[in-house]
Amino acid sequence: MRLAAYISGHGFGHLAQLAPVLNALYRLEPACHFLIRCSLPEAEIRARLEFDFDLDQESVDIGVVQKSAIEEDRDASIRQMRLWLTGFDANVQREIELLREFAPTLVLSNISPLAFPAAKALSIPAIGLATLDWHTIYSHWLATDDPVLEILATAYRVCDLLLTPPMAMQMPIFSRQQQIPLIAAVADSSAYSAPTVAGKIALVIFGGSAQPPYDIQALSRLDSWQFLIPHLSTTDIPVNVTPVRFGPDLRAVDVMAHVDTVVCKPGYGILAECWSTQTPIAWVERPDFPEFPMLKGWLQNRFPAAGMSRSDFAAGQWGRALAASIASPRSFPATAGDGAIVAAEVCLAGSAGSRGRA
Repeated sequence: MRLAAYISGHGFGHLAQLAPVLNALYRLEPACHFLIRCSLPEAEIRARLEFDFDLDQESVDIGVVQKSAIEEDRDASIRQMRLWLTGFDANVQREIELLREFAPTLVLSNISPLAFPAAKALSIPAIGLATLDWHTIYSHWLATDDPVLEILATAYRVCDLLLTPPMAMQMPIFSRQQQIPLIAAVADSSAYSAPTVAGKIALVIFGGSAQPPYDIQALSRLDSWQFLIPHLSTTDIPVNVTPVRFGPDLRAVDVMAHVDTVVCKPGYGILAECWSTQTPIAWVERPDFPEFPMLKGWLQNRFPAAGMSRSDFAAGQWGRALAASIASPRSFPATAGDGAIVAAEVCLAGSAGSRGRA
């Protein structure tokens, strides 16, 4: 099997979805040869994948422009998407040449629109796996007859099959879809030893986008909490803040088994890992992003979670949400199997069908 995987560089959530699937594929078929198309830092990609691979870091999509992890720039996003799509045909042609040289038996995309027309041109089966797509996102921002939507729709319509885990948006542009169970990284609780504290512990994490600003000194008033925070840019921190560094030997999901709640933005990757580790969530609103209303429904109705406004977050006024998240009467729903294995088996079947037609 030879697999070309297209992974959006918009934050870490797309990589968080696809990495467990690729790892499951490798375990099922260790001889598989992988090409990864992703613009994220190589160290982040290698930290999540347990096998060797070829890497091409040319950008595979635009996604959305982020002012911070919890604030989108709609106007800049639309401008950049329009600009990127002016070269769409040339970009597809580059992918055709790249795929022709690599000769995959399957293309898997989350959720680059370049992947599907390039695979179609070479008669290679192409599977999508996602909880959102850029046509659906931009449909909330643009008129229905906007050329951006027409180009994205044309690209996505040639996807052979879309796999959708829980917490997926409605994506009607894909004609053939299959629901699969939750996909999340498996925690290694032995990878981290939590600090010994008298009170509660919260992990504060906002993924691959710019960290939203907040008053870190205000956290000293929450003296019954210890905060584990990565990406600290200052050494002037309260006594109840502990820096944590993530890398190949330590991931956020490994730390979740040792904390009482997670402070985060609503996004698939972090919510899926909280679900898999049964860790309550203190979430910060993200009202500019079209995915947010759907995720908010899960957080308010199905997860042990509590939200806070962006103004309360910025001011360090987290106490109410922290307390409410761990006091929530809700529990995470049961998961109906391992979505990564299900997706990997679908990919194997698709690749085998491709070889049979060759």
